[in-house]
Amino acid sequence: MYMIQTVGLTKRFGSFTANDHIDLAIPEKEITCIVGENGAGKTTLMNMLYGLLEPTEGEIRIRGSQVKLRSPIDAIANGIGMVHQHFKLVPSLSVYENILLGAEITKKGGLIDRKEEIRKVEELIHNYHFELNPLDKVEDISVGSRQRVEILKMLYRNVDILILDEPTAVLTPQEANDLIDRLKDLKEKGKTIIVITHKLREVMEVSDSVVVIKRGKVVGSMRTKDTSEQELAQMMVGRDVMLTVENDRRKVSDGGVIYQAENLTTINSFGKECLKNVSFQVARGEILGIAGVEGNGQSELVKIISGLMEATAGRVMFDGEDVTNIWPDKLRQKGIGIIPEDRFAQGLCRTMTLTENAVAGYHTQKEVCRGGLMNTKVMRQRRDSQIERFDIRVGDLEGTVGALSGGNAQKIIVARELSAGPKLLIACQPTRGIDIGSIESIHRQLLEYRNQGNAVILISSELPEIMSLSDRVIVLYKGEVTGEVDPTKTDMMQIGLLMAGITDKEAAQ
Repeated sequence: MYMIQTVGLTKRFGSFTANDHIDLAIPEKEITCIVGENGAGKTTLMNMLYGLLEPTEGEIRIRGSQVKLRSPIDAIANGIGMVHQHFKLVPSLSVYENILLGAEITKKGGLIDRKEEIRKVEELIHNYHFELNPLDKVEDISVGSRQRVEILKMLYRNVDILILDEPTAVLTPQEANDLIDRLKDLKEKGKTIIVITHKLREVMEVSDSVVVIKRGKVVGSMRTKDTSEQELAQMMVGRDVMLTVENDRRKVSDGGVIYQAENLTTINSFGKECLKNVSFQVARGEILGIAGVEGNGQSELVKIISGLMEATAGRVMFDGEDVTNIWPDKLRQKGIGIIPEDRFAQGLCRTMTLTENAVAGYHTQKEVCRGGLMNTKVMRQRRDSQIERFDIRVGDLEGTVGALSGGNAQKIIVARELSAGPKLLIACQPTRGIDIGSIESIHRQLLEYRNQGNAVILISSELPEIMSLSDRVIVLYKGEVTGEVDPTKTDMMQIGLLMAGITDKEAAQ
């Protein structure tokens, strides 16, 4: 029996078709993974199944009956719950208060029955074997525990169908493995689960069936046992891709240290210390990876070393010069390239042309700008050179960056920064939200750049990316360095412990 079916499900936003006549059949009491490139239409599809968006045309059927889902309330009433990639929790409230938010248990007179609420949540936690304390405040528990709270919120509302959007994106390896075990347990208890993900290894491990979406259409649907990571990647991208980068130069360079951070400390906008005494160094011809669960100081560290935030203590030395707290344009002038965390907020301007974006950040150079006038000939030459060298696919050379796919927009930034010939590249989330083919291309460019004797600081939430590209890895937890490892002599589990704040000494005890 199929728990959910969609027939010709279509969603248009003006002239853009996000989902194009999608036919789905989700088996009951199984785990189905939905995979596809960034922008393929996966989240739009799930938002229609959860009532956040109404279809332009087509049908949704639950247990064979057509339904109209005009809101999440309708979806939950039909047994569908969704756990979003960015959690919808109130940090200052306890676990039990978050689970029952909007469904409070009251006494006569309308007062909340706190004792009964705690009892109900304890019973729920026990039934599903989730390790949680109902009295803990959400702000004090781990990211993995917060995700369990989100799942229990849905289970308390008696949903039979769980949709999870990129559920392991912000988890340590241990938390990701635990989640997979929890999902399998839920399946055994009769739940139907849909997982949106781009991590093909997890697809192969957790799912019973897989649906591949490309450009808003279903291009493949099969039992997991009948496919492979390579075949899924090929369907997603349209060509064969290398899933694991070939990195055969695993040694610390003898070219000398070019970059050194000493005891970097800063406070956030709430006056809280979010980075404390962070120190590291990078040699010429080396990629230093910085790992950690998102929210543990990586963003603040990147902003400090790229000139977007001031350190309250500590200093940064680059090529023998103190560059602490200087602006991004000055850093670029001194030979530091910057791939920012958010490509459109910090790296590109959607409404500017490809030509303009190809020199952004370097537009004050003499060959680009003289006497306040931009040299369009030089700008176009740079644009064309970057497009050819980095295989950037564009429909209109004079068009805007906003018209490009996520992968090609990201390639514009990588091409611009590497073409400037920096001595050091700060690469923050260089492959976030882009397709497998573009990831393969960017990984090759980073390794080639390093092999030319340059240095890279790589900050990524994708642990496989950190492990495969880096020569050394440091790990951040709550704004502090918990350890340094050699990725050729360790595994993801050891790094996962450091990401959870457990040092080598503590792990040995």
